Amino acid sequence: MAGWSRLLDWLLPPRCGGCGAVGAWLCAGCRDRVRRLEEPLCRRCGRELEHAGISCGCRARLRCLSRLRSVAAYEGPLERAIHRFKYAGWQALSPALAGLLAEAVGREVGVRPETQLVPVPLHPRRLRQRGYNQAELLVGELRHRLRLPRPAGRLIRVRDTPPQVGLDRLRRRGNVDGAFQWQGPRLAGAAILLVDDVATTGATLESCAAALKAGGAGQVTAVTLARVDV
Repeated sequence: MAGWSRLLDWLLPPRCGGCGAVGAWLCAGCRDRVRRLEEPLCRRCGRELEHAGISCGCRARLRCLSRLRSVAAYEGPLERAIHRFKYAGWQALSPALAGLLAEAVGREVGVRPETQLVPVPLHPRRLRQRGYNQAELLVGELRHRLRLPRPAGRLIRVRDTPPQVGLDRLRRRGNVDGAFQWQGPRLAGAAILLVDDVATTGATLESCAAALKAGGAGQVTAVTLARVDV
């Protein structure tokens, strides 16, 4: 396998998802230009705050999600890399992007050996169109790195909702309300780490957390690569 991998790298060398340079899927220069989110952050939703100790008002809308953390702002090389990963078929970016996620998990979230990683699911129709779920690829890489178990069940999307892009906060919440369901054995108080690529208002993650709680989950924490504040 290693021989095949080296041959493929020679025939089709990696290209940086951030700048397109040949040599790595995310080059050192682009990694350095990723703007990590910095303290002070909201303790619940991870939003950057002007001053420590102030409330960002997220508690009213994040009732099932215990905590949300994102690696960086959705801008620059990370925005370009995520766009290629999500829409242009650059699935090979998943190890490099999962490496960034692992930073946030280790630094901000923390996991226990029994923590279950769950990707935000796509509706089957959209999955057929895209061919893969980018969140599921990230979870696969993270699960391998962190040596965490695979859940006996799965979170599914039972309603094909329109894209969230362009919707305001209230419409985003209504758009995904009741869109997810836990399929499988009761989670029996399990700690869940929910994974997605980008967080905006947190509406999708909150709806997923509600479905996981209905399925018996204990604490539900979420982590994303990037964050857009609206």
